[in-house]
Amino acid sequence: MIDSHAHLISTNREKYPPSPLSGNLEDNAFDNPVTAERLIELLDANGVERALAVQRAHLYGFHNDYVVDSAQQYPDRLRSLCMIDALANDVEATVRYWVGERGSVGIRLTEPRKGADCSWFASKEANRAWSAVSDLGGSVRLHFYRWNRVAALEALQEVVKEFPDTPVILDHFSNIVGESGAPDYGVDESLLKFVDSPNVYLLYSMINLGKLRGLDLPSAPVVERVVRAFGGDRVMWGSDIAQSKGEYRDMVQLAKDSVSSLSEADQQNVLHTTAERVYFGQ
Repeated sequence: MIDSHAHLISTNREKYPPSPLSGNLEDNAFDNPVTAERLIELLDANGVERALAVQRAHLYGFHNDYVVDSAQQYPDRLRSLCMIDALANDVEATVRYWVGERGSVGIRLTEPRKGADCSWFASKEANRAWSAVSDLGGSVRLHFYRWNRVAALEALQEVVKEFPDTPVILDHFSNIVGESGAPDYGVDESLLKFVDSPNVYLLYSMINLGKLRGLDLPSAPVVERVVRAFGGDRVMWGSDIAQSKGEYRDMVQLAKDSVSSLSEADQQNVLHTTAERVYFGQ
């Protein structure tokens, strides 16, 4: 297995001070830190081969040093994914630094505030970030919310056409309403428009699995529906550890349960091969 969505929290607040995008530090943010070393112990204990260390913007903002330092310290086990501001004046230099010089596998973007338009990823200004990461062979991860996903997916269509060779990974199945039930489990026309865009991938995590579990709903039909539309070679799993609550062993078990109705080949794709190809093949 490969965990393609693990967050890290350092215990060294002097070297890696918090800098949340919101300006407000979450209560108890450092009560149960998942350091790189602790994550690797959890990987070993649960049969997970490697992990992608994803910058946690709610804690560190655009200061990506800890995930990048961790990936460089443990290159056989970790890769890093950085959060940036695609509208910043120096965004090309920022991408070249984190991806080109520090070895991050790509960038992650999310809306700067609730209610923002889509210019944070789909605009002439944001295209500078896309071009820079594309030139370096990196990927782009996008985090949409339920309140903005339809508009964001619509805006993404032109961006994907402009950068057809850049892997685009949609966090948390683009936050579909998986609990809506059969036959589509939230896989709507907005998402299905990307079926014929081979560079678009979908990731799911405890954001999805935890919500379904809380409603006492099975996850396997939701994952099966997405895989049926996009193929297992475009779907990957990540835990969301250090953000979502719970024990890592339970997250891993939920992941295994979620692919139980898939073929053996698709189970391997979702839990390992897709993430390996996108994030560890560089």
